[in-house]
Amino acid sequence: MRAAIENNFSLVIALAFVVGMVAPGFARVFNPYILYILMGVMYLTILKIDLRELKAHAANAGYMGYLTFIILIATPVAVFAVTRAVYPEIAAAALIVGSLPAAIASTSFTDLLKGNVNIALLMTTITSLLAPFTMPLLIRLLIGVETDASFTEMLLMLAQAIFIPFALAVLTKWAAPGLIRRTKPFYASLNILLLFFVIIGPVGHNAEFIYDNVRKAITIALFFIGISVLQHIIGWYASYWRPIEDRVASATVIAYNNITLGIVFTSQFFSPLIVLSVVLYEVAWDLMPMPFQFVVRRARGWHASPKA
Repeated sequence: MRAAIENNFSLVIALAFVVGMVAPGFARVFNPYILYILMGVMYLTILKIDLRELKAHAANAGYMGYLTFIILIATPVAVFAVTRAVYPEIAAAALIVGSLPAAIASTSFTDLLKGNVNIALLMTTITSLLAPFTMPLLIRLLIGVETDASFTEMLLMLAQAIFIPFALAVLTKWAAPGLIRRTKPFYASLNILLLFFVIIGPVGHNAEFIYDNVRKAITIALFFIGISVLQHIIGWYASYWRPIEDRVASATVIAYNNITLGIVFTSQFFSPLIVLSVVLYEVAWDLMPMPFQFVVRRARGWHASPKA
């Protein structure tokens, strides 16, 4: 059962969207609690990280700082600028999606693609700790008129979602390392189930709006596939001078961000259209690993080819 859930996580996410649409009354029950469910996701995610390993791989501070800037500042500004020019109605959603920290799944993807896992792990941790400050700042500077939330409200919500689980996870690691070792194999499947409830809440809450805007929803999903392609390109060429393993990690941490945090964040502060848009970004998030894997394989073939 656990393996089936983990191997078909995209189907679980799709099912959450369907349940939210078919049974909005049931789904709305979870909407007031999605912040706390997200905190559970973050807690289990941080429990999986061996913080001691991070110290051994943080020697190249300059490159780490450079990648952090690309992930949290340069990419969201670029994504926002493109969307503002092409599809201004959802520019706020694009900025939120672009400014999210790297997802823990980006480390798994990097590993599967034989990239530099240490870079992915460091970027996941660093960007998660800095995002509560950078996200509200970018939003207030670029789209402040599109939300009534204050900088302080946004910062506090993000801090609650990230810092409290982080502190609790560190405390648990210190107090019960044996328990973590025994239960760690279950964290991935449990996180997927928690993600199911994170998604159905906002979808159920906005189901009527979605029904009234089906064509728009399809358009948004297709547009965000293009945005995801742009994020992969930025990530790949941001580390163009590095070994291919580092370029894989760079592209992955930029393109695969913590969309769960984005869904909860928008549901707290933004309109139904923006919430729907961020939820629909999940479509691109789920579809892009396959073509990206193909590109990485081709790139490895080019690098392995003998020079003329």
